[in-house]
Amino acid sequence: MSSTDDYEIIDHTADIGIKVTGNTLFDVIEKSIMALSNLMVGKVKIIGKEERTFNIKEENIEIAMVRILEEILYLFESQRFAVSKCKVDKKKNYYKIKLKGKLYNIDEIKEATEIKAVTYHKLSIKKLNDHWIATVIFDI
Repeated sequence: MSSTDDYEIIDHTADIGIKVTGNTLFDVIEKSIMALSNLMVGKVKIIGKEERTFNIKEENIEIAMVRILEEILYLFESQRFAVSKCKVDKKKNYYKIKLKGKLYNIDEIKEATEIKAVTYHKLSIKKLNDHWIATVIFDI
């Protein structure tokens, strides 16, 4: 198991996971987006000004998390868009995700993890006392 300041990498057979803590639900979602992006780009520092925005309508926060991370994976794979910053807002059951990043060149990606899918296996988002904790497993 390895970690950064914002998230912890969880080793899992044929998969990889993250454990994220934050003061708010938004913190946990934003840190999860950045953890996924960091896994996919490896040691490359992403600095970009291109923007992407998308919306998710979902009542269940765990399903919303999966759908948001699936969209991040989709943008990475289909548009070669790597996230450098993100902001999540929510009104009722509508999540608005604003991203900044850049279109990457495949040659610049080194020591990255190829993520195939976001899974529901061991998925958890909970509020404990004054903070939130999320666990997400990715298929590699």
